[in-house]
Amino acid sequence: MAAYNKIISSLKILRELDSILDFSRSSNQLLIVFYLSSINEETSISELAAKLRLSRKSILDSIRKLERKGLVEKIYREDDIYLSLSEKGREYMRKLMSILSTRHETSMPSTEVALKVMTRINIGHELVTAYRIYRALIALGLSDRAHMSLRELSKHMGLSMERAKSYLDAFSASPSRLFRRITAPTGIYYRLDKEGKRILYYSPHYITYKRSKLYSFLANMFKTPWMDEIIGKFSLLYVSVLVAGSIIGALIGGMSMVLSILFGGGILYVLAMILLLRIKP
Repeated sequence: MAAYNKIISSLKILRELDSILDFSRSSNQLLIVFYLSSINEETSISELAAKLRLSRKSILDSIRKLERKGLVEKIYREDDIYLSLSEKGREYMRKLMSILSTRHETSMPSTEVALKVMTRINIGHELVTAYRIYRALIALGLSDRAHMSLRELSKHMGLSMERAKSYLDAFSASPSRLFRRITAPTGIYYRLDKEGKRILYYSPHYITYKRSKLYSFLANMFKTPWMDEIIGKFSLLYVSVLVAGSIIGALIGGMSMVLSILFGGGILYVLAMILLLRIKP
């Protein structure tokens, strides 16, 4: 039970960290944060590009996003732009390292003493991989079908089909077989293997799916287990219905009915959002 509670606690921290830095779409940003925390000093854009083997353009694009999130600070000098982690960035890394470190490492001073630069960068890659595999696992596990096409899974994973295939195939072979690949005339499909199902049953999304009738209804209705996508699709549907109702109201009762529909619809939307935001898989 203690081990299970620790896993759930770690997943909650991961969800919090992912809300700041989307693991499935921000691998370069994650690597930059890992690198800056490892050297614990200012570094230039040129050095970052060389160490991480990324183009200067991709580094600058990632830095702009990290700066907006308050994770890094920029220092302009004559020869280049220099970077360092902000206090928010250091706190982000402390939380991340608290769930990545071993017992021995957690007894040491957190970020400053922990891992060497390339080891941390490798952990960054592994974390991104794990999160993408988790998204594929949840998408399959909460689907009303036994298998799902590569095209569908790649969308859930936030990857191109080619990259999604490389991830899924790596976990479709022993000793880490979570999926089974099915090659058919219509394309490539995947389904969960026994070990994948075992992990699924302990996941927060599956537990919420079984306990919350509202979440399971919405996930089935909108064909996605991700709350941000559910809220987006629900909002689009709600606005469409509200606009249609307003047009009908204008034809039947004039502007007073339109205003009543918009006012009542706005209140219902706020209440619906409060209800949806309370669902936290």
